[in-house]
Amino acid sequence: MRRAQLLKLLLSVVILLITVAVVEYQIGWYSLLTSWQGFSGSTLMMLVILSLSSNALRALRIKISFELPSSRYPQMFYLSTNHNLLNNLLPMRTGEVAFPVLIKRYFGIGVVNSSSHLLLYRLLDLVALLSVAGILALWQFSPWAALGLALVTVIGLLLFNQGKRLAVWLLRRSSSAKLAKLAQAFHDLPTRGGHFGAIVITTYAIWMTKLLAFLGVVLQLSALTLAQAVTSVAVADLSSILPIHGVAGSGTFEAAFVLAGQFYAIDTSALLKVAVQLHLFLLLMSFFAFGLGWLVAKVFYREVSLSTKIE
Repeated sequence: MRRAQLLKLLLSVVILLITVAVVEYQIGWYSLLTSWQGFSGSTLMMLVILSLSSNALRALRIKISFELPSSRYPQMFYLSTNHNLLNNLLPMRTGEVAFPVLIKRYFGIGVVNSSSHLLLYRLLDLVALLSVAGILALWQFSPWAALGLALVTVIGLLLFNQGKRLAVWLLRRSSSAKLAKLAQAFHDLPTRGGHFGAIVITTYAIWMTKLLAFLGVVLQLSALTLAQAVTSVAVADLSSILPIHGVAGSGTFEAAFVLAGQFYAIDTSALLKVAVQLHLFLLLMSFFAFGLGWLVAKVFYREVSLSTKIE
C-alpha cells in the first residue's frame, strides 16, 4: 500500500473514531438507538420496501439502458446492490470502479461502453436529486419558483442530446485513439427518444423512492419541516463525492447534514442525532439489499443450472 493511501486510510479511521466519540458525548449511543422504538412495525416495513424499491429500480435502469434480457434481471439486481454497497463504503465514489468490472464479468460489456453509461446515470442522478429536492424545498416558500425549476429541468433534459453531441465533437477533434473510442461510446449512448425517456423516468423513480425512505426516517425522528429535511438529506447525499471520508462515509455525511440544517438555524445536537440515525439506516439497508441481491442471484444461478442439466 502506498504511503498516500495508508495516510488516507488512517485519516478515515480517525474521522470514524472522532464521529463515534462526538456522538457519544453530544447525544449518547444508547439514547440514539432506543429512539428507533418510536417506529411502528408497519412504518419500518414501508421504509424498507421503499429503500429496496430504489435498488430494484437501479437494476431496471441497467436493463433498459443496455437493452438486456429480462431473464437476467436477478444478476442485474445483484450487480446493482453490490455496486451501491461499495459506493456507500468507499470514499470519493471509488466504489464506481466496481460497475464496469461487474458488468463485464456478468454480461461481457466492455469497460469503455459501461463507463459511458455509468457517467450518463450519474449525470441524470444529479439532475434528479437536485430538481426533486429543490422543488420540494422551494414549494413551501414559492410554488412559482418550484415550477420554474421544474421547467428549467425539463428544458435541460430535452437538450441533453445536444450536449452529448458537443462532447462527442470535442473528443473527435483529438488524434488520440483512446479518446476516439470514448467518443464512439458517447455517441452510442441513448440520449433521445423513448429509450432515453425510459431511463429518465426510471432515474426519477429511483430518487423518489430513495428520498421518500430517507424523509420518512428524518421526519419521524425529528421536528424538521419538509423543506428543512429535504435540504439536509440532499446535501448529505452529495457529500459522497468529497475526497476525504471517515470509514463508510462517517463524519462527512453527518457534517453535511448538520451544515445544511444550519441554514435554518436548527440546533446542532438535534441535527446530529437524526443525521447519525439516517446514516445508520442507509448503511443497514445497503447491506440488507446486497444480501438479498446475493441470495436472488444464487437462486437464479441454481435454477438455470438445473434447467440446463434437464435439457
